Amino acid sequence: MCPMTHETEEFVSALTSYVRATLPPGDEADYCREAVQIVDARNHLFRSAGQRATDEEHDIYALRSLCRLDEDTLLFVPDEGRIRSLARTYFA
Repeated sequence: MCPMTHETEEFVSALTSYVRATLPPGDEADYCREAVQIVDARNHLFRSAGQRATDEEHDIYALRSLCRLDEDTLLFVPDEGRIRSLARTYFA
């Protein structure tokens, strides 16, 4: 297991912020079908990939797959654990 570098932490923070800003508000996130494409992980460049399923070969991830259900609010929130796991793909 590789240690988390400063560069990796910045990526996790940037993608978490992007997902949080892109998720529909409230309970509408439960029905979210939007996806994000990681264009350049090192420079934190992300773009909307429209309504798509996860396609790791093309660096496309469904927003819901990068989220978890918060037990307190019952709303979808970015899952930093999943995003950290994804970061290993780019910063190994």
